[in-house]
Amino acid sequence: MNNSQIVERLTEIKEQILELLEEAKDILPKGMTKERAKSYWYVHIQTAILNEHEYLGGSMVTMDDTIFELSSGENHE
Repeated sequence: MNNSQIVERLTEIKEQILELLEEAKDILPKGMTKERAKSYWYVHIQTAILNEHEYLGGSMVTMDDTIFELSSGENHE
């Protein structure tokens, strides 16, 4: 695969992950279980993928960062 194909596929995977993450959150029943999920694993997954989100902090390197590096030719080996 060349870089543009990798970027395209990673972008598709990112979108699928985010869709499934929302679905997982949405099917949880209201209450403490849902609130704990939103406060912990939901946030961790979302901030590992996205640079722009509503939460403080984030990952040192997100999936968005990786996609950007590959798309801009900054592939550091």
